[in-house]
Amino acid sequence: MVASSSSLSKPQDHPALGIATFIGNMMVMALLSAGVRELVNRDYPLSEVLLFRYLFASVFFWVILLSTAGLAGLATRRPIDHTVRSISGIVSLALLYFALTRIPIADAIAISYTAPIFITVLSIFLLGEVIGLRRWIAVFAGFIGVLLIAQPGASGWDIGVVAAAGSAFTGALVVIWLRKLSSSEKSVTIGIFYNNLGSLVCLLWVLLSGWLTPRGDDLMLFIVFGLGCGIQQWLLTVSFRYAEASLLAPFEYLAMVFAAIVGFVFWGEIPVLTTWIGAAIIAMSGLFIFVRRKKRMPAASPVEPVTID
Repeated sequence: MVASSSSLSKPQDHPALGIATFIGNMMVMALLSAGVRELVNRDYPLSEVLLFRYLFASVFFWVILLSTAGLAGLATRRPIDHTVRSISGIVSLALLYFALTRIPIADAIAISYTAPIFITVLSIFLLGEVIGLRRWIAVFAGFIGVLLIAQPGASGWDIGVVAAAGSAFTGALVVIWLRKLSSSEKSVTIGIFYNNLGSLVCLLWVLLSGWLTPRGDDLMLFIVFGLGCGIQQWLLTVSFRYAEASLLAPFEYLAMVFAAIVGFVFWGEIPVLTTWIGAAIIAMSGLFIFVRRKKRMPAASPVEPVTID
């Protein structure tokens, strides 16, 4: 999971367009989730799917960089922080993609949205924040939501559930490091470092695990998937250009609904009642944490929602 704390260009006041593009971004993400599962089901290595995702996203950010800041935008004095943020993001996305191939899409997406809960806990140790009783209650409620979705039995937790939870945890690390970086780094610089390093890591992973040349129509599926990743990045960028993060935050949990629709349309997956209840609890917990944090921050401080990248 990643967070967008500022847009890549000058913000403008057009909330309706911002909300529309933000919702469009989540719809595309749901379709990309289906693309991940389909490609892996066709025996393509997860490393290869991730490589296509990072390569296309890298092209998007290079276009933004060269059309705005130029190569000077690559300058940074914080390479270690960029590395921590990037590695956390790569692990988070890889775990989410793996989870999508093992458990229902709605379950995977819902569990991944526990990132705000992990952010709250990690902020105590990494940012020195003080957490009040009400936010602690929201944290525990969120974990109850996860238990309702996972329903661990005598055999323990499904590995897909563990992967989704791991994605949320590492996604929380991404957000915390983005908060650190956003004080001095441009969003486009952060995006360039993340996607370029992701491309390099996944290329090495492919070389080690093996490459399966796309067959027939599969090549078109890979291209559509890659283009979809670029479109999703563009929609997300535009949404933050035209609307405040605080306005968009309540809409991000629609991703769970879109994931459920995609799972039903393509694989006939119907979320059980406990999944809907657990997802609702996670959403309410995340929104409560967001609202409480916003109230405690100075008016000029940006508050970023967490979005799946």
